[in-house]
Amino acid sequence: MIELPSDDLCVLNASRIVLSPMVASDADELFELLVEPSLYEFTGGAGPVSVEELREQLRKWESRHSPQGNELWLNWTLRLRGTGTLVGYVQASIRGSRAELAWVVGLPHQGKGYASEASQSISEWLRARLGVEELRANIQARHLASQAVARKLGLEKTPKMSGDEEVWSSAPGLTLGRAEAH
Repeated sequence: MIELPSDDLCVLNASRIVLSPMVASDADELFELLVEPSLYEFTGGAGPVSVEELREQLRKWESRHSPQGNELWLNWTLRLRGTGTLVGYVQASIRGSRAELAWVVGLPHQGKGYASEASQSISEWLRARLGVEELRANIQARHLASQAVARKLGLEKTPKMSGDEEVWSSAPGLTLGRAEAH
């Protein structure tokens, strides 16, 4: 099983947000962000059915490992520095030297650069702490905001597809871009 630093060492401080490992006690606040149906316009699916269902999912994710133990499943909540307002989350699935990133920012907080800022902070941490060399993100072709986040990370669209999503990737060893705060 892949070793991971303690949760205390996984708290990241970006300029406007604090990223903390997601835990079951985040379910109430997270549910309020994730229940909005239009949030899933580009990703498909739907939000959690209940706070209890979400809390159970977060409990499973607290292990920080895939069920088989061959991947790290890291999830961070994004909170505004100063107010502590929860604005979204970022996921990273790590296998070997590759990390797949996904980001979700609640509707009231979109368009402010939080996904870019958080993803940049996480990518730097993944490279420094876990030796990640390549980042990937699977993005729906019409999701221009997520494509912009990927570009700020230094990712480029590849010819590959993952289901109906385009695969965006950094080349191994590529110096990743810096996020620009809006």
